[in-house]
Amino acid sequence: MERKINVNGREYYFATTYDGDSQYNVQVRSGGKVVTMFKIAAESEEDVFDAAQAHFSADVEMGNINV
Repeated sequence: MERKINVNGREYYFATTYDGDSQYNVQVRSGGKVVTMFKIAAESEEDVFDAAQAHFSADVEMGNINV
């Protein structure tokens, strides 16, 4: 599943795949470039996007990801 999400005024595409045990692989893209990839634990696919946005926003704020 894929969703367009705004983070700090910029649009990113979050794509998720389920890998079992309530773990989702998340890929974040800006245009055609992959910005980062990480795993998120969530009970449903709907919950994963909120958790992924929070995770990505925190990484950007802390300077772990340069966008």
